[in-house]
Amino acid sequence: MLEELGEGPHYADPQADVVFGDIFETGFLRDIFVREDGVLMGGGPLPPTLAPKVGAWMSTKLEQGPIDLYSPAFPPKPETRYALAHASFRPDEDTYRAILISDSCLTATALAQGRHKRSVGGRLLFAPLTVVEEGKWHELVATEDFERFPLPADNRLPAFSVAEFANCFMVDARDVKKYAASRVASLTEPLVEELEVHWNAYATRRGPRAYGRNTLKLASLLSGGGQPGENQERAADAVAAALDLALLLEGSDLEDVSDAEEAVRLVGGDAAALTPPLVDRIIDHLRELAELASEAAEEIAAYRRT
Repeated sequence: MLEELGEGPHYADPQADVVFGDIFETGFLRDIFVREDGVLMGGGPLPPTLAPKVGAWMSTKLEQGPIDLYSPAFPPKPETRYALAHASFRPDEDTYRAILISDSCLTATALAQGRHKRSVGGRLLFAPLTVVEEGKWHELVATEDFERFPLPADNRLPAFSVAEFANCFMVDARDVKKYAASRVASLTEPLVEELEVHWNAYATRRGPRAYGRNTLKLASLLSGGGQPGENQERAADAVAAALDLALLLEGSDLEDVSDAEEAVRLVGGDAAALTPPLVDRIIDHLRELAELASEAAEEIAAYRRT
């Protein structure tokens, strides 16, 4: 999975703006999730003198001092909205690492980055990072498990770190903004693209990683369900090549269109200067895509039902 990344560098120091793929390390980034016992709770701080007594009730020793007590038995407060939830149990860790999965455009909106007359608000999606055994990490690289993304080694991260997509959780944008300085790394462009491909495969079953598997299945079907031969593999590769270019058109060309439109709308960019190069590139890729799609259709035409 990571063979095309080369030697790196795979990471960079975080920039001023928070973006997709930034890695945070703080004490509160727990992968919270709810179950059927999730309920709103009320409560708040108790007098410090009650701490030892509460500890005795719960079979633990507490020194006199501030203590919070929350329970569904107390009326919940709309300003706090505390609720009972669950999280992975890692009591030996003081801080937790997580990677931002919300895309950069959504993140910029939520954090009011370059957005005039907008306040910080909403929630952003994170995937927790865990550490696995070396053998497991190499297995994940080789097998491309959609649920888990193995991160390349770097001194900013523990060795054999893995992003756990199946345990994603949301964080209030206000706290993401507040703790932007807790980022330990950003990803360089090749690794950003790998992360995006892997996330799309997991979340939507779309993109190169997903259709790469499915074109292999197509080759198997074209061979009658057995081991594909050279002709079947060539036909499947032709379909994949057309999809690769379609992805480039969507994920690169049209993203550049979006950036240019925002430059015109938000900062007074010159549409007359920005538009022609974008249109030329889109036309070129559409024509190339038409050729590739025609070639792929010809390759698989022989397998149509007669």
